[in-house]
Amino acid sequence: MLGLVLRSTTTTFTFGRTIRADIMPAFGDLVKAQLEQVTLYGLVYEIWIADDPFVRQIVAASETMSSEKVEDMRQRRQVPVEITALTIAFRRGERLTQGIPPHPPTALQPIHACSCVEIREVLAEFAFLRMILNCSACPTEELLVATLLRAAECQLPGQEQTYLTQGGRELVRLLHHDPMRLDAILQRLAHAVEAINER
Repeated sequence: MLGLVLRSTTTTFTFGRTIRADIMPAFGDLVKAQLEQVTLYGLVYEIWIADDPFVRQIVAASETMSSEKVEDMRQRRQVPVEITALTIAFRRGERLTQGIPPHPPTALQPIHACSCVEIREVLAEFAFLRMILNCSACPTEELLVATLLRAAECQLPGQEQTYLTQGGRELVRLLHHDPMRLDAILQRLAHAVEAINER
């Protein structure tokens, strides 16, 4: 489990968790909430670590504290990390729909990471690209690139490039009226692919 829902709307949900880097979701990750009859899927686009008076005291005294003590206090913080996801799809029974679900998740609903099989299935179609483009609260271009790259990683061997090409074509269709924005996104995507290929 990644955390519990703090608040939600029809298009986004925010969940909280303690600071643990080993299971902290990353920007662009697909996460899910299981309701009674519906599973909701969302893309992580904001991770917020708030301060508090206790943290400020630790920072002020950090030069006199051991790194072990600081780490222990970080793990025991009472203020959770807040992670917000854009809802992009839902499943009712066997039917998967990319779009806004009938209801948002409720408070304290558990949030879980999605497997590669789920990512491949949920992001197989590209209707979610329009939902990201319409999200004024998201860092849109970065989320598009991060999501497409994460989904490409989860494709079957040899299908990664095909998936990215199809995603690029859909972006061209959606942003043909805004060539400068389209070019910026495609360049970021190309640079990210080159970096991955050089590893």
